[in-house]
Amino acid sequence: MLEKNIQRKILAYLKTLPCCHCFKVAQGDYSTAGISDILCCCNGKFVAIEVKNEKGRPTALQTKFIETIIKCNGTAFIARSVDDVKNILKEVCDG
Repeated sequence: MLEKNIQRKILAYLKTLPCCHCFKVAQGDYSTAGISDILCCCNGKFVAIEVKNEKGRPTALQTKFIETIIKCNGTAFIARSVDDVKNILKEVCDG
């Protein structure tokens, strides 16, 4: 499955959650390089989601962004499906 299709499904799911505000980061210039695909505030917690298909791997900049968010007590992870997001949010945000 293409990453953009996975992103659409994840965004559709996130928009059903009453205490979650999210948006897709527009990629394309140097100022957004490495930033996760989807940024959210879920139940007052910052969440960054990097979407990859089953074969996709994060770039060095994406890995650094994820590590930085975690270091700052946010939640950041790689999702390959809506189920990945559901499982993480269940643990982190009572989603």
